[in-house]
This record gives sequence, structure tokens and C-alpha cells, in this order.
Amino acid sequence: MAWKKDIFNNFIKLNRGFDLPEKDIVAGEFPIVASTSIKAHHHTYKVEAPCVVTGRSGSLGAVQYVASKCWPLNTTLYVKDYKGNLPRFVYYFLVTMHLENFNSGAGVPTLNQNHLHKIKINIPPLPLQRKIATILSAYDDLIENNNRRIAILEKMAEEFYREWFVRLRFPGYENVKIVKGIPEGWEIKKVHDLGSVVTGKTPPTSNRRFFDGQYPFIKTPDMHNKLFLIHTEETLSQEGIQYQKAQTLPANSICVSCIGTGGIVAITSTVSQTNQQINSVILNQNYYREYAYFVLNGMKEMIYLFGYVGATMTNLSKGKFENLKFVMAPDNLLKEFHNKTSILFELILNIQKQTFRLSMIRNRLLSRLMSGKIDVENMDIELPASMKEELVHA
Repeated sequence: MAWKKDIFNNFIKLNRGFDLPEKDIVAGEFPIVASTSIKAHHHTYKVEAPCVVTGRSGSLGAVQYVASKCWPLNTTLYVKDYKGNLPRFVYYFLVTMHLENFNSGAGVPTLNQNHLHKIKINIPPLPLQRKIATILSAYDDLIENNNRRIAILEKMAEEFYREWFVRLRFPGYENVKIVKGIPEGWEIKKVHDLGSVVTGKTPPTSNRRFFDGQYPFIKTPDMHNKLFLIHTEETLSQEGIQYQKAQTLPANSICVSCIGTGGIVAITSTVSQTNQQINSVILNQNYYREYAYFVLNGMKEMIYLFGYVGATMTNLSKGKFENLKFVMAPDNLLKEFHNKTSILFELILNIQKQTFRLSMIRNRLLSRLMSGKIDVENMDIELPASMKEELVHA
């Protein structure tokens, strides 16, 4: 089947999203779609399912597929008319277009639709769209399933932490006295008691030999929604690592963002370095890992409580960070907590690695399928039930 040469304007019609002031949001079942993520849920909706959305103002380039009825915000563009194309295929096609390159805003980035309208594109017929979308969706479904598994495992570990160290129902708690608000034998400690605190640093960017190697170079955006740091946008070479050896972190160091967006916490999975916005703790004991992660993750509130916020952003220096106080349980309890939760953490690490591999394969397939380099015409691919429902829109 021949692919059709056409212009973008004949492919789909994009429409601006809808205003919804914060004060008017009423909790409900329908996603409120912002430019990069689901912001909240509302009691009513504006667009029927499925919905393909991309950022219009502020954040460009992110494309979202929403399987339910939803409310796209006015900072987004949503597909109003699929013009006979499969919505899931449209989503994947827009991902490959790198819409962030169509910025027309002098200050705030803004997607210029006029630049899109006359772009020449190649579009496969509907039967091929279905096959391409089915292949890619299979990978996305596996990735989404892994993300759900990770969320469940992390919730289980967090519940252990809250039960033992917040509600104070740890093993044997019935026989322990509370002295000045904390169990007898527990101590007030500071972050530097967990281990050596290291503030990151950026190697000279003019020397590209320091970059594009095998070692993760961690920035705050790499840390969002990650327990372990498997992949970073930027990497350092062996020469880059050696240039600033004092900033090198071993696996299982705890990283905390302290400038800009404060209080994001993640764990290194291999030898790494960070930029100067991140303070990290190289733990004194391996069995501190899970406890330290949850303690530091709970310090977001402390950062604001003690005023470690500048005029426009968090600014927590190494000295202030390493002197933050917390209550530390005795070693025997920390070791028991480690024995129970390290299994969950290791499972999360393995699933994150698997998810990263799936994402890499999916991304390679995405570009090759969308360019027609992989011919799917003669592949026997059965359409999943969820996609058959989409044919109503196609």
C-alpha cells in the first residue's frame, strides 16, 4: 500500500484548549490535561475520548494520548478532527514531529500552527496506521504496566516506613518508652550523620571530551518520578569523571535537589556525578539506604518550614542541607527495616532497567515505523480491542 504525500493541514485539525481557573475546578473523574501532564481531575469534560494533546504555550513538544474524556487546558492544543486517521497513530506521528521546533514566541515558547499547516508529510493508509500503532502500543502497554508495578512496590516500602518510623509501631514498640516525644534509644541526628555530603559541579562545557560517555551526569529534571537514576539526558566520559573526582558518587548514593526545584530525591544506580544544584549523601552504611531515602524524601516540608527558599526558588546550600535534623532509629531497627524493604527496592531497580530497555527499543521502532523503513504491510497483526473502538473516530 502506497503512503500518501500530503500537507499537515489535510492530516488533522488542532484546536486550542479551554480556560479553567483553579477556583472553578471541582473534583471528579475527568483528567485536566496541561501542556506536559495530567494536572488534576474535574467533574465535567470538554473533549470526547480518545484525545491527543500537545503543549501550545510554555512547554512545547510533549504529546499526550488520553484514553478517556478530558478537559484540555488553554495552554494546550488538542486534535479536534482526525480527518479519517487513527487517533493512536496521530499521537505517535506528532511525537516524531518534534513540535518544540515550531516555536513562535519571543518570550514564552508558543507553538505556531501556521508553520505546521503547509508542512509536507507522508501518511500511510488506515490499515497500515492500525498495524504501526498496534506494534508501538504493545511496548507502551508494557512500560505502563511496569510503572504501575513500581508505584505499588514503592507504596509498600513507604507504608513500612510510615508504620515503623512515623506511627512508631515498629517491632517491640509496646516495650519502649517515649522520652521527650521520641522512643527511648532513638537520637536526634543531622544529615551529615548519614554519610559524606557532596555538592555537584558541572565540568567546563567547552571541553566536549568530558561528555558523552558512560557515566550519568544528573540534573534535577532527570530525578523527577524516579526512585533509581537509570538514565540521564547528559553523560560524562572517564576523562570528565576524573576531572572532578571529588564529586564522584558511588551506586546507592542519595541525591537531593537543593536549588531551583527543592526536595526531589533519587538514588544513583551506578557511578555518577551531579550538577551544582544537587547535594548528595554517600552513605556510611549500606543498610541506611531505604531509611535515608524516605527521611530525605520527607524533608521537602522542612525546606520551606525553615525558610530555605529565596525570592523565587529554593536555595539550600551544602552547609544548611547537611545540618538538617531528623530522628534516627537504632541500628538494629534500621537493619531490620533494610532487610524487609531492600527486596522491594531491588525489584524496583530491575523493573526500571527493564523499562528503560523497552523505551529504547520503542523509540528506535517509532522512527523507523513512521518513516516507512520497516514495512508492516504483510505482517499479521491483530488489532487490540481498545484500538478497534478508535475506528469510530477514524
